[in-house]
Amino acid sequence: MKHKAFLFLQSYLILSLLFEMHSCKTTKVNAQGAKGDVILSLERTPCFGRCPVYVMKIYEDGLLLYQGKRNVADTGCHYRKISKQELASLKQAFSNVGFFEMADSYPENERAPVDLPSCIIFFKSGNQEKTITDHHWKTPKKLLLLERKIDSLTTSKFLQFCDN
Repeated sequence: MKHKAFLFLQSYLILSLLFEMHSCKTTKVNAQGAKGDVILSLERTPCFGRCPVYVMKIYEDGLLLYQGKRNVADTGCHYRKISKQELASLKQAFSNVGFFEMADSYPENERAPVDLPSCIIFFKSGNQEKTITDHHWKTPKKLLLLERKIDSLTTSKFLQFCDN
């Protein structure tokens, strides 16, 4: 009798687990599901310490893809949909700092220490596009503030896990 009860309980637990796994299945998202081109990307590169390493891309339709690599709270592929208001605010922030008029790299005329991380930002607006590489050495304050604004979009409470 104990054996039958154990088998019943074991079967019940397995079925419950399978049902729970199926019902809690996450929505799978990847870059192929995005509509339009990448309009913004931010990549944080490694340093000789514990710097966060990740890539974040935003597509024209507001899909944000985040690939956490090292020293971040969320590793792997994550996504979220940003609102039209967030997207408009972000575009305005690029305009406010004069992104297209800024230098392509900071520091401009010297080399930064090799152990510092870099932040590579790409932005596209209409027919204009530009990439700035910030080596975190003599960076203009307005660029650092823009980086923080972009980073705020990747707050983990908004991210959902995706399939790649």
